[in-house]
Order: sequence, then structure tokens, then C-alpha cells
Amino acid sequence: MKGDFSRITFDRADHFTRVLMQQGRVQLDADWNEQAAILLHYMRTLASDLIGPLGAGPLGAGPAGDVGFEVTLADDELSVGPGRYYVGGLLCENRAETPIPGDLPEMPLLVYLDVWERHLTHLQQDGLREVALGGPDTATRAQIVWKVRVSSDVPVPGSAPSPAPESPEEQWSEWLKTHHPSERGALRARAIQPEDLGDPCTTSPDARYRGAENQLYRVEIHGEKSENNETSVLAFKWSRENGSVVFAIRDLHGRKVNLEDLGPDEIRSLQRGDWVEYVDDGQGLDDVPGPLLQVEEVDPDRFTVTLAAPKDGGPDLPAARGYHALLRRWDHRASREPEGGMAPRGAVLFEFTSEDEQPWLELEDGIQVQFGKGLYRSGDYWVIPARTATGDVEWPQEEPASDAAQGGPVPKALGPHGVDHFYAPLARVTDEKVEDLRRHIEPIGQPGAQ
Repeated sequence: MKGDFSRITFDRADHFTRVLMQQGRVQLDADWNEQAAILLHYMRTLASDLIGPLGAGPLGAGPAGDVGFEVTLADDELSVGPGRYYVGGLLCENRAETPIPGDLPEMPLLVYLDVWERHLTHLQQDGLREVALGGPDTATRAQIVWKVRVSSDVPVPGSAPSPAPESPEEQWSEWLKTHHPSERGALRARAIQPEDLGDPCTTSPDARYRGAENQLYRVEIHGEKSENNETSVLAFKWSRENGSVVFAIRDLHGRKVNLEDLGPDEIRSLQRGDWVEYVDDGQGLDDVPGPLLQVEEVDPDRFTVTLAAPKDGGPDLPAARGYHALLRRWDHRASREPEGGMAPRGAVLFEFTSEDEQPWLELEDGIQVQFGKGLYRSGDYWVIPARTATGDVEWPQEEPASDAAQGGPVPKALGPHGVDHFYAPLARVTDEKVEDLRRHIEPIGQPGAQ
């Protein structure tokens, strides 16, 4: 969620049931958002426990047998029918017969559902501003997005060299473990630890968070999925404003971009040398990152910016402005130009060492992060609240793994705060037939329901 939030406080391990407001107290965005997260976690967990991890049902008051997301094949074109599908407790609704675009790969095919949640502001959802009040920017929204995807890498029963699982359930489980393993890379965050100066009354000038303002830092993986083995490279970007500094695009003229405005103040504006990401609904609905480009020139009178041409011939701006197009500012500086296409240009590149303990990387003002070995996917992100009152970051601590370790608790390695994807099988398609892989649910009260 790339909103202008103070911090994200929900943790299901706390087992909180509700947020209770008190009279005469300060009201915070974090309290409101945590209440919504508590209720949402309860409802999604309840749906998963009652329905199971997957369950297809009718749309509206249709018959129990008329379950949703039925895949059909006609004239070499696939389509998916209307209805509902609960995936990981998330409700997906398809209102009408929907064709699956694109040319079909070689048979057999696996058709499946990819479900996630995305964040929308008034720049992407036109109705969020209240025109009666002059159109101020107020609350944002979260939206369930589902995408029907097709894969030709399907295990075929009895195939050589090793027989694939025979049942559809086993085939799906095997495919999911191969293409979307559950292991996720982890991150630690801290402010720089003070040096041992020998005098407890003396504080190192380089110690802890040194920023002038409270910030919510966002660290996000940029690019395709990266399995970081001993020699792999990870590409990431970061923002001190949780990625919330965005600028609506009015039109494009080559690499010159006309914007609706340049932000409310100098802090949330654009400067020469900034890195920006082009984003529109096409990328948002596919959950893929846009190209990172560097600001070469800013014209504050005309609200235009000129973006530098990629030196390596990498991704540039599209020829025409997409729907709800915007530039998102990131606050990192690219560490170096990528070599041989090993990572997207414009991101911070980090190469894993053969050692188990990876180095700490400094973002700015004493904020440091450490990546652990594992699987990182494009879009994985972490948020790090930094507070001037404590001169530190808010990050869970744990006891060191080794008894010989000194210095007390250390930052805990956390999996990504998002984006979480959930998957559901729809059908296995061959030249002869469409094999239904959906898991049906029977509405309570319908004939035949238990």
C-alpha cells in the first residue's frame, strides 16, 4: 500500500479484536487502518475455514450447480464464465463471460487464477475526490484484482522421464510448488548501531536515525523474480515517503512529460537527478513494475519534466500515455549501471556473497537494511517507520541465534509485508477437452447441501 501513512501497526500475532477510541485523544491514521485490518483478517480467516482455501460458487441467486469461473474453449479461444471464486479467503467476482486474451500456447494448458490486492489513490480512481468540497485528497482504497493466466508447462500423467502426479489435485500442487514456491526472502532493518566509545555519556555523531522528520521508508524489489544463490544480484528501490509521492501525467512528447502539477511543496516535488517509475493501469492490473527513468530537467512554470534516455537502450516511456498514467518518485540513487541485462536499470543492485551473513546496506540518515538469502519476487516490499523522538526505527527484535553473540537483541528477519498473491486452478485444457479443476462449494440451504 503506497499511501501517505504514518505507519502500519496491524500484526495478527497480537490477537487484537478491535480498536477502541478514547475521548479527547489524538486520532491517527494507523488506528483507523488497524481496525479495518483486524476485521478483514477475521473475515478472510473465517471464509477460509468454512469454504477452504479455494471454492467456486454461483453469482447471485443462481442454482448451486452454476458455479463461477468455468473455462470453455471454442474456435481456439478460451473464455471464463461469470460467478464467484474464493481464493485464500479473498472474494473474486466475474460479472459476465470474459474472453482470455492472447494467442494460446501449445497444448496441454493449465488455466489458473492469480489474485492479489492493489492500492488506489484519487489519481487512479476518479470518484474518490469530493467535488462539493473542492476535490481534496482524502482516503484511499484497496482493491481485489484477479487475473486469469495460462501456462503450457503442465505435468502430463505418465510422461517421461519421471511420471507426473496422476490426480488433478496432485498435478496442481506439484505445479504450484515449482512455479510459486512459498519460501520468501527476508529483510532486517535498523538504525546504525553506536560505536563503543568507552564512555556511556558520549554518543557517536554517526549513531542511529539522523533524519529531521518522521518517515515511513519503503523498500521494494524491482524487476522479475530473483532466486538469490551465491552469485545472484538483487534489484531494489526505496522511498522515504512509502512510495506515495506521485504525479499525474497529462500527456507525453517523447521523453518530455507534461504533469498535472509538481506537488504541494518542494519536499514532495521533483528535482534533477530523481528516479521516477512510469506506472499506469496496464502495469497495475498485471502487477509488473514500470521502467525507472532519471529526471534530466524540470520546468516548474510549465509543469514539465524531461527524462534522460536509457544509456543501455533499456526500457523507455511508452509511445502514448496509458490510462491513469503517473510518475512515482523513488528516493534511491542507482548504485551502478546493470551489466549484460542482469537487472533492471535505475534500481539499487545488491550482489549476494557466499557468506551466510550478508552486509548491511545504508539507505540514508543511518537507516540500514540487510537482505537474507531466499526467493524474492518483483513487488515484494517492507515498510520501516523511522522516528525522530527515539532516533531509531520501529522493527521487531529477537535474541541472537548464537549464545556467543554479544549486544542483546538483534533485528528480526521478516518476510515481505506484501504483495501477497493467491492462486487457484481453473482447468486443464487439451486438444480434446477442458478438464474442470475448480473446487465447488454448495450454498447452505440448497437441495443436496450438507
